[in-house]
Amino acid sequence: MPIERVSRILGHTNIETTQIYAKITVEKLDNDLTMLGDKLSKSFGNIKVAGI
Repeated sequence: MPIERVSRILGHTNIETTQIYAKITVEKLDNDLTMLGDKLSKSFGNIKVAGI
C-alpha cells in the first residue's frame, strides 16, 4: 500500500510521521519497479529510445 494512503488512514498530517514507521524492503522495491515497467510497456508499446 502506498505510504500516502497509510498516512491518511492513520490520520497523520505530515507524511514524515508515517515514514518513521515505514520499512522499505528490496523485495518491495523490486515488485514496485516491475509493476511500473509493465505499465509503461502497456502504455508505450514498442517505442524505441535513442541511444538504447
